[in-house]
Amino acid sequence: MPDGPPDTFPVGVYLLPAAIQAASRRRRSRRVDNYQLVVEAIDALRAEPPDLVARRHAGPMQREDSLFPPRHGASTTAAAARDGRRLWSFQATEADTNVIDDLVDATGARSRSELISCALEAHPLPRHRR
Repeated sequence: MPDGPPDTFPVGVYLLPAAIQAASRRRRSRRVDNYQLVVEAIDALRAEPPDLVARRHAGPMQREDSLFPPRHGASTTAAAARDGRRLWSFQATEADTNVIDDLVDATGARSRSELISCALEAHPLPRHRR
């Protein structure tokens, strides 16, 4: 019996409402799914996630070049709610999450959600055509 496609499961990501709207527009205009948007954003910003995550951890009150380490007081969910982020999801395989988890470890992100939201929110969005 031939192997079918690998099993997928939903992965939740907390995104800013503007990023969700931009992702929805991009998904419809390019006829892709949320997974493809995640892959595109991470691949496009391959060298940047550590910096993006560090800026997120520094928060709005601490300078990016501060001599002091950032404090990680709030959970990812609490920080997302404070920042107005909303839950968004995509389908991933176990192999996909292994890659993402390796990137989480390499960048110092607190979670898959934080890593992916940093990439999606920083990924250049297509300009509107008028």
